[in-house]
Parts: sequence; C-alpha cells; structure tokens
Amino acid sequence: MSRQSPAPSTSGQGIIEFALILLLIAIVVLAILLILGDDLRAFIFDLLNTWFPQ
Repeated sequence: MSRQSPAPSTSGQGIIEFALILLLIAIVVLAILLILGDDLRAFIFDLLNTWFPQ
C-alpha cells in the first residue's frame, strides 16, 4: 500500500483570489467613472446644492 502525499497548501490561493476580485471591481468602477464622470459630477453637485443651498 503506497501512501499518498498530502494535498499542496492552498492557503495563499484565497488571498490571491480576493485580490483579483478587488482588482476587477476597481477596474469596473474606474470604467464607470471614466464613462459617466462629467454627468456624475454634475448630478452630485446639483444634489448637494439642493440639500445645502448657499
């Protein structure tokens, strides 16, 4: 009967997957900001002027 070696350690795999997910989210947010940047800035400016008139 031969003994099989234990499975390789996968402790770092979870951290790498988490980092890749965060990177993907950051790229998507950046793309949205590049596409809607001016419209989003105008919307926030109007919203703040509505809530806090000068």
